[in-house]
Amino acid sequence: MTDADTDLSQERFPWLRSGFALEGWVGALAAWLAGILLGIIWGPLFWIGFVAAVGVLLATRTVKRAPPRDIDVVVGPIDGVVESINTAVPPPELKLDGDNWTRIRISKGPPSPVGLYAPMDGALDHVVTELGDSAAFSAMRPDRPGLSAAFVSFESGTRTIGMRLATGGLGPRLEISSEPGDGVRVGRQIGLMRLGGWCDVYLPVSTDIRAWPGQTLVAAETVIAKFVDAPASTAAADSVVEVEADKPSEPETADAAKEAAPAPAAKKRAPRKRKATAASPAKSTTKADETKTDQSPVDADTEEEDVSDMLARLRAESDDVDDPKPS
Repeated sequence: MTDADTDLSQERFPWLRSGFALEGWVGALAAWLAGILLGIIWGPLFWIGFVAAVGVLLATRTVKRAPPRDIDVVVGPIDGVVESINTAVPPPELKLDGDNWTRIRISKGPPSPVGLYAPMDGALDHVVTELGDSAAFSAMRPDRPGLSAAFVSFESGTRTIGMRLATGGLGPRLEISSEPGDGVRVGRQIGLMRLGGWCDVYLPVSTDIRAWPGQTLVAAETVIAKFVDAPASTAAADSVVEVEADKPSEPETADAAKEAAPAPAAKKRAPRKRKATAASPAKSTTKADETKTDQSPVDADTEEEDVSDMLARLRAESDDVDDPKPS
């Protein structure tokens, strides 16, 4: 696998993206030497070793991939051809909830590269492997008894998909290098699948399917589906942004805070009690009236008028005391 930002202009052969694993070179060399020894005994036996060497190279061919950066996509896990797309019940080994899932069945030929890649961003939920029978050499049918099989589930938040891999039962043709709990990026190599086989990808019915029957897939690069729901982390982040947007913005400076703060209400003072005198019995007030006056709201203008009236009355009373009228 290669990064999408690799500068291919610096490479001499940018189209040369394939190669062979070290185990393939060693195995092919051993088969070729065995063919030479057989050819010494009898010439036609040399071709047995030659065919074996070619088969070993085909079983170990690798290719560099450049997966997409989008986290909402599902890519093809193996090279091959889309055989069918329909709804199916996932195998119990995948532990997927519900019976209504979309199954994309992919057929892989023997000469195809051996890489097995993660179809989505997330983590391996669990892996179940089944050893095959050596009598089932070829995987002509996906449900043939005796095939080597592997069941792999991936999850990321509320997103979950599963894969069933099947190949011939002779030899170590199916290997899963990653373990349950490992976090993987979309397009990361997680194992090997040698000499062809089958891959069933189980997706939720809400997934937007981008593949079609007969399409040739490039593993780790061809997008076969796209998630239409937002991940849980993204949805939570969006909700936090919405809540923060609803909050009133705080004033940046002390002056802005003073301007934004509401003006304090004017302090209301209770009117003074009127002093009752003998000269003005009609102007005395009772306790009930005083209580009523204290409890009634008085604004600033009314309070100033009451003070002026009280001063005028006091001056009038003092004049009466100084100049008493004759009886």
